[in-house]
Amino acid sequence: MRPSIRRIQLVAILATVLATAALGAACGGDDETDDSGQVKVTATLGLFADLVQRVGGDRVDVSTLVPGGTDVHTYEPPPSAIATLGRAKLVVMNGLHLEGALEDVIGENVSSSATLLALAEDLPTIQEAEPEHPDELDNPHLWLDVKNGMTYVERIRDALASIDPAGADVYRANADAYLAELRTLDQEVTAAVESIPPERRKLVTFHDAYHYLARGYGLQIVGVVVESPGQEPSAQDVADLTKAISDEDVPAVFTEPQFSARILELAADDADVDVCVLYSDAFSDDVQSYVDLMRFNARELARCLGGTSG
Repeated sequence: MRPSIRRIQLVAILATVLATAALGAACGGDDETDDSGQVKVTATLGLFADLVQRVGGDRVDVSTLVPGGTDVHTYEPPPSAIATLGRAKLVVMNGLHLEGALEDVIGENVSSSATLLALAEDLPTIQEAEPEHPDELDNPHLWLDVKNGMTYVERIRDALASIDPAGADVYRANADAYLAELRTLDQEVTAAVESIPPERRKLVTFHDAYHYLARGYGLQIVGVVVESPGQEPSAQDVADLTKAISDEDVPAVFTEPQFSARILELAADDADVDVCVLYSDAFSDDVQSYVDLMRFNARELARCLGGTSG
């Protein structure tokens, strides 16, 4: 599938961007690399930077806009981080409003000669129920189904090959090896969930990030504390969540490392269930790559919902 490339809120510049990319391809892409021969790439998240590094290898120089452990939905970058956007030849983001106000920052600061790749754009999405804003219907966390993560990798491969045609064979070879690894990972996640008794495959999470994980691997979302980070649940929301945990006989609830989940912990304590951890987009000392993230989630689901010791 061809990469989805666009300029956020700068639609009139789209033709210029594509024409520049085509000219670079025709000239062998020399203008798209720095003095070291590397393509400068800025990714919004470390998660996406990891995908780019796996595909690009030594031919890319990747920086990350949002620091690890930071909430991408609300992050405001300092001038030093914004400066990396102007130097990048490829800017990689998720899209579908995941990056929040960063979309405006990117649109205003990325070079007119750069390529902007919105990884989730035009992919089949899950629509959230009754959102406040009708233009924000699509849940953006597609990569939590590894099959979507594989599409992200293919789009990065194609974007890099367009920018740097001389490295196209390298990008294809790296992507092929990585996609084979991700196919195995997808099977691991499937097997982990299948090890959980069907009646225990239920998710209660801090925020509404896990619909693609649930749909892709056969889990049921019973409840969330907040629809989006930054919201404050009411006392009634907490009471409803506690009741849902008890009524659905949920074995465990799941927090995320980058969010304070005291309310979820209190609900779990009231319902006398375990508190476990799932990762959505943040890395940590124990989770330093996309593969690590999905493998950790698979093992944690099996351990907490299935009662395994692994």
